[in-house]
Amino acid sequence: MGSLQRHRCRRGQRLGPRALVGLAALLTLALAACSSAATPAPESESPAAVEPPTRDRPLSARPSPAASADAVAPFSTATQTREAQQVTVAVTWTNPGAGPVFAVVLDTHSVDLDRYDLRQLARLRTDQGLEALPSGWDAPQGGHHRSGTLAFPTTTAEGRPLIGPDTRTVELVIRDVAGVPERVFQWTR
Repeated sequence: MGSLQRHRCRRGQRLGPRALVGLAALLTLALAACSSAATPAPESESPAAVEPPTRDRPLSARPSPAASADAVAPFSTATQTREAQQVTVAVTWTNPGAGPVFAVVLDTHSVDLDRYDLRQLARLRTDQGLEALPSGWDAPQGGHHRSGTLAFPTTTAEGRPLIGPDTRTVELVIRDVAGVPERVFQWTR
């Protein structure tokens, strides 16, 4: 075998630096292969991208293009934060599928936050031109630290859904807290 030597690992024996680097490289490749196999390929509308029927997946079991086009992407539940005039406002849309209900946290060390009633100061706007006032602001008094639930109706006064399948952008606007005309929190899908 020339200059190559065979090494056997015995119990209690440590691997050398080359072996550790090689093992790390193999693990990285294995994990990358597993994660790419679990990630679905992007959908395409071209007929070439349609999988042919198989014994395990007959033609009738495939989703129709119309059905996948009707699927509505969810809004994010990530927390958004705006800080101005020494007041931080953090908003989380807790469950977009359940309607427009937001967890709101107001935090400061310079202003009494109890005087701000978000039921009067907040508005919800959509890219469909709809706007709604809150149906509830459930937040106990807290002075410099206040948190609660800000809820909006799911339908307009005319009975239309406030957030429908065609809605792509929703904005929560909180006005006039600590002299800031508007703090806008936006979710898109």
